[in-house]
Amino acid sequence: MIDNSKVIAQTNALEHLTEEERLMIKRSETKLGGRICKVLRHAPEMIQLSMDLQGWVSAMELIEKFNSHFQRPGFFLTLPVLMELVRIDGKQRYGLKWEGDRLMIRCNQGHSIPWLEMDYKEGTPPEILYHGTGLKALDAILKEGLRPMERQKVHLSWDIDTARQVAGRWKNQGVPVILQIDTAAMVHDGHVFYLSENDVWLTDFVPAEYLSVFRVEG
Repeated sequence: MIDNSKVIAQTNALEHLTEEERLMIKRSETKLGGRICKVLRHAPEMIQLSMDLQGWVSAMELIEKFNSHFQRPGFFLTLPVLMELVRIDGKQRYGLKWEGDRLMIRCNQGHSIPWLEMDYKEGTPPEILYHGTGLKALDAILKEGLRPMERQKVHLSWDIDTARQVAGRWKNQGVPVILQIDTAAMVHDGHVFYLSENDVWLTDFVPAEYLSVFRVEG
């Protein structure tokens, strides 16, 4: 499990978080996080942001160019705001590191940028993993398998609750459906799995024969 607390502490940024910034985060955390992830996962060119092959960008460049592109009253980034967003993110979407004296940030997974070469670690997953989707997509998935769609990899969950949360994001796809993946059989048959820094299991494709419906919610 990734731990950004040491890097956040080294910046001393949270000591300078203002009350105005705290209120803005409370009011706009979801929208701020969504915009940051859109840039870091899918469209750095939207704000002319430089990104390396593993998805890392300069935190200060992100702040500067984010504000130049998106800033409006009550919606902006500072280093304290960015570090607080990383600290409180329940999904652990972000990674932090130092490159010399430069603070770097990236999203840990979920990218659709075709030229990225993410440094995911190969690993052996639990024998069963789960995936959340919506009822409208079920027939196609059971016929064609799970594909990454806009992302580079298929994302699979350790537990049912996380899969249910994922399914809940697809409100336009009908009631949530939890799929069960026979990952032990996939590994036996030569499929490769990767573990992201925030403990999400990833693979290139899940053929239909390894899928079954665990539960239809609602």
